[in-house]
Amino acid sequence: MLRRFPGWLTVLMLAAFPASAQENGDSAVSRLVEISGFVDASYTYNNSDDSNTFGLDQVEIDLSRNLGDIGSLRADLEWVNDGEGGFTLDAEQGYVTLDLGLGRGEGNYPTLTFGKFNAPIGFELLDAPDMYQYSHSLIFDLGLPTNLTGAMLSMDLVGGIDVVVHLTNGWDENVDANTNKMIGGRLGYSHEELGGIGFSAMRGDNEEPVHGQAGMSLTINLTVYDIDLTLTPAPGLIIGGEYNRGKKDLPFNSVVFNWNGYMVMAHYRLTDVMGLTGRYDYFKGSNDVPVRKGGTEEFGKSRLQALTIAPTFALTDGLGFLMELRRDFSVRESQPGSGEREESVVNFAFEMTYSF
Repeated sequence: MLRRFPGWLTVLMLAAFPASAQENGDSAVSRLVEISGFVDASYTYNNSDDSNTFGLDQVEIDLSRNLGDIGSLRADLEWVNDGEGGFTLDAEQGYVTLDLGLGRGEGNYPTLTFGKFNAPIGFELLDAPDMYQYSHSLIFDLGLPTNLTGAMLSMDLVGGIDVVVHLTNGWDENVDANTNKMIGGRLGYSHEELGGIGFSAMRGDNEEPVHGQAGMSLTINLTVYDIDLTLTPAPGLIIGGEYNRGKKDLPFNSVVFNWNGYMVMAHYRLTDVMGLTGRYDYFKGSNDVPVRKGGTEEFGKSRLQALTIAPTFALTDGLGFLMELRRDFSVRESQPGSGEREESVVNFAFEMTYSF
């Protein structure tokens, strides 16, 4: 099926390139707006139903413009595989940054980010070119938001310390009508040679769909704490770790949904071309696992684990591929006293990514 290039995107790009810039060639255009992005394709196999498929997972185009000492603009536009043979067009990010020093030069001033941006929490990043394996960890998928919409203040302090504070809508909600917004932040420390550590927290109201009730949603109060760790003890070696804990308070029956989990990973660059990633993650509970507040009775408990190994290959600037073998283990109890049900699933993926 032939898909038309979105008209609004065409207008946006043409508006960024005035006639004088187009006449002067690529150098003039590059001074106005920077264009980057990536193409991500894969082959996957799942042993639970013996299914396998080739797929174009994502195409992303990122537009950014530097406003000098004042700030910058950015828009990340993505076409993502919807799992049904088509693609979903979305704005992964779209924001303006403003240096609150307003070009005064000397001094260290906070930066205001306003719009939709990647959530500043956790160890793993969202996009394929920034990952050391094909899949995300259980914590990334179940315990963290992907994007936030609102306002964020960030500032580099002394001695490698940085701080971020944000006020936003609920998790991955571009629009919500909640009175109480989500407030959060991150305190980080980084060392040029050894790595860094970050402490993050978020709390506020969040809209979530009601299971089994199409079109209905429920406002809950959500709290999450996260610690991320990055170590670079030797050339070519990256060690990462993360601990995550959270809860969701329901507005009735004194019920809370809670979880906790952790992840450890390592990536070692064996040669200029080849690297190797190993990761283990654990997650107890999930977004739909309630635990009675004020007591020890639990129901719907689950324990999830995943073990991943992924050799990576860098062919040339921007072009690389990897292979991933992942085994997921799960132990679930759907009702009190019903006994535990164990499951194991093996997934294989071959992924090729080109960044430009």
